[in-house]
Amino acid sequence: MMPMTGYFNSRSEPRQWVEGNLAHWNGYFTLRGKGEVRFAGETVTTGVGELLLLAPGHPRAYRIPEPAVGWEFYWLHFRMTPRLGERLAWFDPARPWQAHAVPDASLRVALASQLEAAHRFNLTEPDLPLREPIVEALLEAFLLRVASAASASTGESPVDPRIERVLEHFHCDLAAPLSVDRLAEMAGLSRSQFCLLFRRGTGRSPQVYMEDRRLEMAAHYLRATGQPVAEVAEMVGFANPFYFTQRFRRRHGLSPSAYRARNGAPDRS
Repeated sequence: MMPMTGYFNSRSEPRQWVEGNLAHWNGYFTLRGKGEVRFAGETVTTGVGELLLLAPGHPRAYRIPEPAVGWEFYWLHFRMTPRLGERLAWFDPARPWQAHAVPDASLRVALASQLEAAHRFNLTEPDLPLREPIVEALLEAFLLRVASAASASTGESPVDPRIERVLEHFHCDLAAPLSVDRLAEMAGLSRSQFCLLFRRGTGRSPQVYMEDRRLEMAAHYLRATGQPVAEVAEMVGFANPFYFTQRFRRRHGLSPSAYRARNGAPDRS
């Protein structure tokens, strides 16, 4: 089977399934929620911003442990190429699984866009000569970029651990109605302390940071899926689709429908 990638998004539904592809390396890059894998005698949980790699040759079963939150990810099937083997020590079959974190939320969106482009290419160019090495190169680029991000983040985090916990909760469920007061309560801080530490760690106020991330993911959904605009708004935490359209236009210079028409899937709203 040639290298390939795909997109999966389960929202508010329990799911369990068994993976049939055991001959190649598998990767799961989580954008939202959590997934659980029973693999090589272990139960592994993976979450937002992680790339979970599974070695070939081991049966595995999957479960969504928190159906109310769901699990959204890109999957990839690939071979360990000489280029990857020369640059990364990841591909040792004796390590049946491993996880690599991408802590920067903006980079996660960029990486998701790389996989989205590879997936779209796979679907739209089935007869192109040299299609297989092109897809392989796209997936290599994704893996090397994850490795680069992981290497760059090995130092001490500038973000306070209490803020990190809040960010993890927010990224895990963008649709949750979270106010600044609620986030400060989750961090165990006063509102003023929370806002000070949040800006110190992220360079932005909580309100600006949350809206930026929601609009980044909204653009991704508009490119990658055919979900109606109102549903995309709901998925990223905008209860009012008209307000969502206003904020999206201010950020991206186009309405959500116009952005989709230019960049992605057909509009079903």
